[in-house]
Amino acid sequence: MSVDTLIQEDLVSFRRKLIDYFKEQHPHIFSILEYTLSGHKNMVGIQVTEEGKIAGKYTLMLDGINVIEAKSGILDSALHHPLLGVVKPYVTIERSVIENLVKDDQFRTEMFTSVAKYLPDITIKFLR
Repeated sequence: MSVDTLIQEDLVSFRRKLIDYFKEQHPHIFSILEYTLSGHKNMVGIQVTEEGKIAGKYTLMLDGINVIEAKSGILDSALHHPLLGVVKPYVTIERSVIENLVKDDQFRTEMFTSVAKYLPDITIKFLR
């Protein structure tokens, strides 16, 4: 499977399921996040590596909290925060970690524990 397919299909689909689980389990927190992010065209960048070398760059285009498009070949980011203004985070993650993440059924029942399991393998950086 190509990195493009992994991100544009598998990861985006997984993220949608994750949002549904989160909304179901934590409706109040979800509504705060949705309100905070709504009305802006936000973007989050993902840099995928294989054995430490860059295998792909992606920009997830968001409408509120929902991904509407995943652009390949572009690493861009812009989250509109009510107090901080525009911040530009992106994540760097190994392909193998993404492959394991999208297959992990534990997210459905133990979301925060599952997220914590993958955090050591994710690097968050910011564009200038």
